[in-house]
Amino acid sequence: MRKRYFIELSRKDVGLVSYFPGLEIKDDPDADWIDAVLVPAIEPIARRKSAKVREIPITFWVTVRRTARRAAEIFLFVTPAYPGAVIERALSQALESINDGKVHAAREQLPEEAVPCLQIFRGNLIRFYCALDGYAGFYLPIVPWRDNAPKLTLLSIPVDDELIMVDVTTEEVERLLAEARILSVSNGESCRKFQRALIPVAMQTE
Repeated sequence: MRKRYFIELSRKDVGLVSYFPGLEIKDDPDADWIDAVLVPAIEPIARRKSAKVREIPITFWVTVRRTARRAAEIFLFVTPAYPGAVIERALSQALESINDGKVHAAREQLPEEAVPCLQIFRGNLIRFYCALDGYAGFYLPIVPWRDNAPKLTLLSIPVDDELIMVDVTTEEVERLLAEARILSVSNGESCRKFQRALIPVAMQTE
């Protein structure tokens, strides 16, 4: 059996919040805003050689909320909320490339409905899937355009090695698919310290 990767995260954390209307995908019913818009925007951060960028797990959490501007917008929470000036500047530059966003609008406690979708760590771009309480199997968070607004959707994926372990290297960035395991007994800072102590990018299980 091929190895599966998982990373332990916690919602007991504060995130740096940005939000976006998601209009880039409104004319394509099959598009996912995370893969089509967010990944290309942040991938250059993963290519950076700076130790400050490479050695801190930068995690992106997503949800959709009503705002004063629109019926629904994509809210992106980035942890840690205080990553340091170098990383915060890199994140701001990357996210400002996305149309009509409010970048780094606030810092907030992670809400229960936020779902981890991506992480940058040690030159890797990791796409998360997760298990849900009371449901069998695994789910991939996607944000398609539905009923004239973006909508957070959890796409069921089969328990299959080809889907659970994806390893594609492009332009010096290794892209992985890994399970996000949400811990209720730990906080975000503890999870980050544990990840930074590991030689591999994620824990492995057969």
